Amino acid sequence: MYQSIYELILSCRARLVYTAGAPGLEVNPAAGPGVHFEACINEKAAFEMALAGAWTAKRTACIFSAAGVYETLDPLMSSAYMGVKGGLVIACVKEGALDVTPLGLFSKLPVLVSDGSPDGLSSALSFAFDLSERYEIPCLVETLPPWGTLKGGKEPREPAGRSTFVKNPSRWAAIPQFRYELHKALNEKIDRMREEFETYAGNVQLLRRKKGIITHHACGEGAPGEDVSVLTLGSVFPLPERLVSTFIGRMEEVRVVEGPYASIALQVKQKDRIEGHVRPEGRHAGGADAAGAREVLFGLTVVRDALGPASSLNISHGMVKSGAESGILAVTDAEAFLHSGLPAFVNTLYNGSAYLLLIKTKGGEDELEHLFGGFGFSRCFRIKTAGEIKDHFEEGKLTVLLYEGDL
Repeated sequence: MYQSIYELILSCRARLVYTAGAPGLEVNPAAGPGVHFEACINEKAAFEMALAGAWTAKRTACIFSAAGVYETLDPLMSSAYMGVKGGLVIACVKEGALDVTPLGLFSKLPVLVSDGSPDGLSSALSFAFDLSERYEIPCLVETLPPWGTLKGGKEPREPAGRSTFVKNPSRWAAIPQFRYELHKALNEKIDRMREEFETYAGNVQLLRRKKGIITHHACGEGAPGEDVSVLTLGSVFPLPERLVSTFIGRMEEVRVVEGPYASIALQVKQKDRIEGHVRPEGRHAGGADAAGAREVLFGLTVVRDALGPASSLNISHGMVKSGAESGILAVTDAEAFLHSGLPAFVNTLYNGSAYLLLIKTKGGEDELEHLFGGFGFSRCFRIKTAGEIKDHFEEGKLTVLLYEGDL
């Protein structure tokens, strides 16, 4: 899956490719001369490496899961202002309910989407690199898992971009005064991209009757029915407003269908004409699923990393301090814990909070045990089966479980 994205990126003449946690790409795959591939320790490190490469005018790419890109938010949220000199594309594979599309509104980065078809994904990546270079801004591309093969294949070409770095303090180290100017320039870029997206080939209309749906290619919903008109967007941010408004004007009833968090619906101007958005099944903060029910395991309320890596720790701490009536089981993985969980764990210790923390590991248990020992914390246990979770919960005691399985 990730290998096919890598090959498509090489066919777009990328010179630098970075990833983290992408199955099949952990070992340097075959690359042509002049191409550098690196599997980094986490997505944040990979994105920062790619950003540095794009600052020096090299065509650069990242390959992440949709969940993984949320681990890059610290540098990602500033990258639209600083921009790039070479094209930078962040390819994100949607493997569950979580979407990348909401990040467009928050980060001000353009977001393209693909259904994972060979030609559709190839076109989206190629357009994204071109867009990134012309507007000097990173571009997010979300795709469903790729499927099929390109007709005739896509051969790697000579990579694009040679190292050049122009010293520009007002851009690369922007103080508030310079950041204000960058903000104005960014707004102008967004307006120009919005206008260009009005005719983007990835936006597809199928006009049938007066009942319509607006969705995007990576939504993954089933067929809407033969009597329903559909506007399927390939560009989610910035939204092509005239295209969407014209479609809505033709309909008597319009519904927006997208992921757990609204992106299209928030940008539509005629909000009084749309019914809202459908939330597919998925887990949310506080252990609640899309229907509002809590996820419970062995009588414990399960809290997962719904708001970012290791966010379950802070959420659980907050629930305990707010008087949660049942026991709390926070679930994260070792990479997320080392990425963002340490400050949350220290805060939990400092404030005397208590919940059951399960860390999914793939080796490295000895190192984690030494780490907790450094805090003077001894309630750390290894478990072999999920059933052992219930044996380690004690009311009022913070406990850590290391588990090699999935949950």
